[in-house]
Amino acid sequence: MIVGIEGSFRLEMGWQFPTHKDFMLCNFDAVKQLDMKNVDAFIQTNVLGAIKNNMKDQHDFIDSTGKPRIVIEQATFRKNLDFDKPETNYYKVGLNHFTYDQGIFYNKNSPSDRWEKIKKEQNIEIKPWRKDEYNDSKYILFLLQNPIDTSLNPLLESGEQYDLWINKTIKQIKDISGKKVKVRLHPRFQSRFDLHKLSLVADEISNEYDGWNKSNGGDSLYKDLKNAWACVTFSSNAATEAICEGVPVVNLHKSSFSWPVSYHTLDILKDNVIRCDFKRAQWLYDCAYTQWTMEEINSGIVHKRLLNGNRT
Repeated sequence: MIVGIEGSFRLEMGWQFPTHKDFMLCNFDAVKQLDMKNVDAFIQTNVLGAIKNNMKDQHDFIDSTGKPRIVIEQATFRKNLDFDKPETNYYKVGLNHFTYDQGIFYNKNSPSDRWEKIKKEQNIEIKPWRKDEYNDSKYILFLLQNPIDTSLNPLLESGEQYDLWINKTIKQIKDISGKKVKVRLHPRFQSRFDLHKLSLVADEISNEYDGWNKSNGGDSLYKDLKNAWACVTFSSNAATEAICEGVPVVNLHKSSFSWPVSYHTLDILKDNVIRCDFKRAQWLYDCAYTQWTMEEINSGIVHKRLLNGNRT
């Protein structure tokens, strides 16, 4: 039996609870009455946040049981997905976490079949790495995240405020490279950023935010990527789309799924040409085996794969 608790498994904003017979959704009081010998795992959406922590009592209870967690989050490849259309949407499903460095997906050295399917469905084109010489028509695109999102837990838990980290990092980029920095806000959470403070350190703040949905930034992201010489981020999933577009990326935390095919320090921005040569094929294959449709989740193959520790 795999148990979801109303709260740590969110039922709002379009999340779907699996219908497979192995899953059971309960309120917290009912879960505390269960015999844990009959519980194989818990299922939750996202993880406890450094700021979004109103369900801490439930997460602490799950911790106390020692049972594994199945964590559902937004997909790795999100191009042309719509979270509000669950019949065609994909969901990232990991064991114990959803990030690259903490989640378990049993996806290493995956075959290409699933990537080929997702690439076709989402109309993803893998473009050659850009190795353009920097000039004033280009910029370093700084990809920002929701300031209270759990993807920023490693930063926030260290005691650093995201807005101060952003300003500090932009200054470092400019000191190291002398190049223009354009900031792209998270399209869903633009009001959470102080545009005045950002304008004091960045050369430009994007105004391209049309067409986004809960899953992705839409065509506006690709407008910002068009003249991007490189991208910098803490761990934004938009970096995955940038890498598919061939834009070199500096990821500053290992939780990002594009970590294996990105740079990890700002020093690479010193040169006027980034001769990026990361091999992306196996990375694409492996990432494709992190995300699943609700039909696949409801069939049982996903949780059995994770809990059995293999690909069957």
